[in-house]
Amino acid sequence: MVQKSKSEDINKNCVAARENSERRRAIFDQTFQFIGLTQANGILIEVDRMTLNFCGITREEVIDRPFWEAPLWQSKETRAKLQQAIACAAAGETVRYEEDVLGVGDTIAIVNLSIKPIKAECGQVVLLIIEGQDITERKQALSEIRELKAELKQRVVEPIAQVEAFNHQQEELIQREREALRQVEIYADIFKSMQFGLIVWRLEDPNDITSFRLVTSNPAANRQTGVSLENKIGKRITECFPHMFPEQQEFLELYVKVATSGVGIDQCEMHYGDESVPDSFFSVKVFPLPDRCIGVAFDNVTHNKQAELALQKRAEELTLVNTVLAQTTTLLRKRNEELDQFAYVTSHDLKAPLRAIANLSEWIEEDLLDQLSEENQHQMHLLRGRVHRMEALINGLLEFSRVGRVQTPSVMVNVSILLNEVIDSLAPPPTFTIEVEPHMPTFMTKQLALQQVFSNLISNAIEHHTRLDGHIKISVQDRLKHYEFAVTDDGPGIAPEYHDKIFAIFQTLEARDRKESTGIGLAIVKKIVETEAGTITLESEVGLGSTFRFTWLKQPQD
Repeated sequence: MVQKSKSEDINKNCVAARENSERRRAIFDQTFQFIGLTQANGILIEVDRMTLNFCGITREEVIDRPFWEAPLWQSKETRAKLQQAIACAAAGETVRYEEDVLGVGDTIAIVNLSIKPIKAECGQVVLLIIEGQDITERKQALSEIRELKAELKQRVVEPIAQVEAFNHQQEELIQREREALRQVEIYADIFKSMQFGLIVWRLEDPNDITSFRLVTSNPAANRQTGVSLENKIGKRITECFPHMFPEQQEFLELYVKVATSGVGIDQCEMHYGDESVPDSFFSVKVFPLPDRCIGVAFDNVTHNKQAELALQKRAEELTLVNTVLAQTTTLLRKRNEELDQFAYVTSHDLKAPLRAIANLSEWIEEDLLDQLSEENQHQMHLLRGRVHRMEALINGLLEFSRVGRVQTPSVMVNVSILLNEVIDSLAPPPTFTIEVEPHMPTFMTKQLALQQVFSNLISNAIEHHTRLDGHIKISVQDRLKHYEFAVTDDGPGIAPEYHDKIFAIFQTLEARDRKESTGIGLAIVKKIVETEAGTITLESEVGLGSTFRFTWLKQPQD
C-alpha cells in the first residue's frame, strides 16, 4: 500500500509539472518579444514561439541545452559573451546589452537583451528569465537620422561658404564701381573746367541727319556758341542751333558717319553764327562714344594745337572710364541675379531635407510612443526644435542677402497705421502694453523696409521680456533731414559690453538650448537702416530696460 501511494504521488507531480510547462509555454507564446527561461546554469527550459519561428528552429533543438549553444548566435565570440552574461546573472546580477540574433535566410535582428535572476525564498538564484526586445527598426531609423544630419550639415556649410564668396565678390564689385565713380567725378570736374568747348550728342535714327539729341555740354561750349546748352538737354541739334548755315548739313552727315562706323574725324572747320555770336569759326574734332554717341570738341581757330591734343588724350580717358563703368555695372547686375537664383535654389534644397527630418522624427515617435522613455521623447522634441531653428536660419539668411539689392518703390506711409498693423500681426500677450506716441509722421518712404525694422525691434522686445506685463513705448523726434524713431522697453536690459555684439549676424545673448533664436533679426535691422542712409544705436543697462534708436530719411534716396 505504501509503494502504491508513492507511485500515485509521482504521477501527480508529473502531471502538475506538465501542466505548469504547458501554461508557461502558452504565456510565452503570447508575447511580442524574444523571451526564454533557463536554469541557473543556463540550460534552456522554455522559449517563445516567435523566437523559434524567426530563427527557423524547433523547440526540441534548444530545450534542455545550454542557451548559448542555440543556433541563434552568429559566432563563437557571441556565444562566449552570452555564456559570461549568464554566469553574471546566476550570481545575482541583472545583465543588459545589445546583440545580433541570426534568423531564417541569414536575416539579422538587433535585440536589446536582458538577463534577470529569479531567486528562491532562501535567496539562491534558481531560474534566469531572458528577454530580447527587437530594436532593429529603431537602430536603422537612428542611423538614417545621423546620415541625414551629416548630409544636412554638409549642405548647409557649403552654401554658406558660397554665399560668403558671393558677398566677397559683390563687395569687390561695389568697390570697383565706387572707384570708377570717383574717376568719373574727377573727369567731370576736368570736363567743366576745360577752356575749349565739348558737346556730346546721341543719334536716334541713322537715316535722319537731324535726329541728334543733346546729351551734355561744358561751360566753355556755352560761352563760345553763345547758347545756354544746359537748358537744352534732350533737344534735337536743330533746336539747339536754329541758325545753322546750309553748309553745316554736310557736317551733320559726317556726324552720322562717326556714330555708325566708329571712325573719328581728325579735325575740320565749322561755321556758325546767330545774334549773340555772329559769324564764328571753330576748329572741330569728332570722335565716337558707345551706343551711337559722338563727342564734338571745338575751340576758336586762334587756339593752338596743343589744346587740341590735350583734348585727343582726355576724351579717350573719359571713354575708357565710361566703358569700365558700363562693364562693371553689367557684371554687378549679373552677379545680383545669380545670387538671387542661388539663394532661392539653396533655400529650397535645404528646406526639403529639413521637413523630411521633422516628419521622420514625428513618425518614429508615434510608432514607438509606448517604448520611448521620457528622455528619448525629449530628444525627439529637441531634434524638431533644431530643425525649425535651421529653417528659420535659412529664411533669415535669404532675407539678409536681399537687403539693399531688391529695389522697392516709395509710397506714402502713415506710421501710426503701419505700427498698428505690425503690433496686430505680432499678437503680444493681452497683459503686455505697447504705447505708440501720438503725432507719428506721414511721409514718402519704402514701406516694407520700415515695417521690417519696426517688426524686428518690437518682436525682440516681446520675446526677450522676462514678464508678461511688460511695457513698450514707440516715440519719434524730428531731426531736420531725418526722423529719429525710438523703441523703448522695461525688460531685463543688456550689458554695455554686448551692445555691439547683438547687431552681428548669428549672435545671441541667450543659449539656443534655452531660447530658439537665429541671431539674424538685429543684423537685418542694422543692414536695412544703413542701406537707407540711417543709423541705429542702443541705450541699455542690466535691469533698466533697453532703447533702440534709428534714423530714417524724410525724403527717399534716388
